[in-house]
Amino acid sequence: KVEEVKEGVEEELSLWTRKNFGIPFTGFICGYMLGLLMGTRYGFFLGYLGLEPYVMLAAGSIMRIPEVLLLPLGILTDSFPIFGLHRKPYLLIAWAIVGTALLMLSLWPLPDPYYCIGPDGNYNYLLPPCNPGAHEAKNFYVACSVLIAFGLALAQVSGDGLIIQYSQKEPIESRGKIKAEIMMMITAGMLTANLTVAFLMNSKEYLGTFDWGLGYDGIMIIALSFVCLLFVATVFFVREPKMVRLHRSRSTIRSNLRDSWTLMKSGAFMGILMFGFSTQMMVHINTTAGPLVKSRWAEVKVLPAQLYHMGSSVAEIAGVFLVKKYLLQSSWRRIFFSACVLAVILDAIPAFLTVFGIIRNQYFYLGEEILAAIPMAAIKLVSGLVLIEMAEPGREGLSIGLMGTVTQASAPFGTAISNQIFALFHPNLSDVRNFETDSDAFRRTVAWSYVVSYVTTLASFFLVFLIPDQKVEAQQRKENWGHKRSYGVLVLLVPGICCCYSLVLLVLTNLESTACMPWVGGKGCD
Repeated sequence: KVEEVKEGVEEELSLWTRKNFGIPFTGFICGYMLGLLMGTRYGFFLGYLGLEPYVMLAAGSIMRIPEVLLLPLGILTDSFPIFGLHRKPYLLIAWAIVGTALLMLSLWPLPDPYYCIGPDGNYNYLLPPCNPGAHEAKNFYVACSVLIAFGLALAQVSGDGLIIQYSQKEPIESRGKIKAEIMMMITAGMLTANLTVAFLMNSKEYLGTFDWGLGYDGIMIIALSFVCLLFVATVFFVREPKMVRLHRSRSTIRSNLRDSWTLMKSGAFMGILMFGFSTQMMVHINTTAGPLVKSRWAEVKVLPAQLYHMGSSVAEIAGVFLVKKYLLQSSWRRIFFSACVLAVILDAIPAFLTVFGIIRNQYFYLGEEILAAIPMAAIKLVSGLVLIEMAEPGREGLSIGLMGTVTQASAPFGTAISNQIFALFHPNLSDVRNFETDSDAFRRTVAWSYVVSYVTTLASFFLVFLIPDQKVEAQQRKENWGHKRSYGVLVLLVPGICCCYSLVLLVLTNLESTACMPWVGGKGCD
């Protein structure tokens, strides 16, 4: 039986009603959890557990591996409704997974810090470590973080699928307004997470300044309480509109796979996929000296760092609002180009002044985060707007999954390549003793590593033609660009090959017996 479903197409839905309030709250908690995962990494992994920078970066990339599963998760939510719903049940499953991981982190006893604590309460980096076993304890925390990231990935696919369904009901002249509102809620959640870490996890054990503070497990208890509230809100305050379908009302697995393969072969979609993959990879080729430049030379503490993160979150909200208000009809290519150049310039100024010892002040060093947040917000919003135009009705989850899988597969790949590239620099960029010595030769080595990072980021400009210039061109590409089997094969192979390579490299980096290998970024094994 063939059934055309057109209900709700004329209806413009709003997020700010009692029935839909759970959707922006979902965005807020997604931002909060992402903010916690990123905000606690500096003090907990680099400070408390004493990981070397390249190991910490590898651990952070492993935590992002579940984001590569956005494609199969998108197919899952599109193809297998639960009680007739494609999004809401999966949101509930996602938050149950996140809650389970948070409960484990809350109950697991913390190991002692890696470094010895001096009389002033700060770590003494020149003494042998007091608890070398802290490095091995990281595997449990990385595993739980991966579980959280998996739940967040499922929530992202399900939530973004809802947002695209809502956004496609907006008039074309204001389309993107709902997406911008959700981005602001996500940013607000990250701001709240920064505030939590800044004042509650600012003890000296976590590279802070207070003599008191909550431990890592205490922060996880707070997060668990928020997730429990969201679970209840999802049950009562999330409404899922009917899917817009022009095919069989009871889709078989075969028909869903056939539709998925058709989208993978789309030339228009392939353009933005390759753009997202290449730019993400280039942006994630970052010098491994960064964490120690921040902690040892700029002497950044947790409280100022999180306060400046909050400032950057406010600036990001402002950036999204500016694009939403004034630039929705502007060229996406020009926005991307201008934003990238501005972000690199704002990052390079404090970085080089800190490296060469001209200005070594944590507040000056952190200032670029606030300024660079505005162009970075513009880049994120542009990516979302492109995806809204390219998504097929009834296949929103698949569209989100394709874009997310291909782009996120490149992030761990970029980190793995970074560890290999910057392991070739001598003196070693991950040895804290080189930063304590602070020789002129080592400063020049660090400076050149930053140059390599910026050059790879700017090289992404050559690929800007892969994205459409605006909404009209995006729709023209969907209509005029053809479908090829080779596009679909590329969509499947690129994430797979990159994931396998980066996963092997990053796992070896996180194992104590192999982390010393130069091939993965180490200094060499004895």
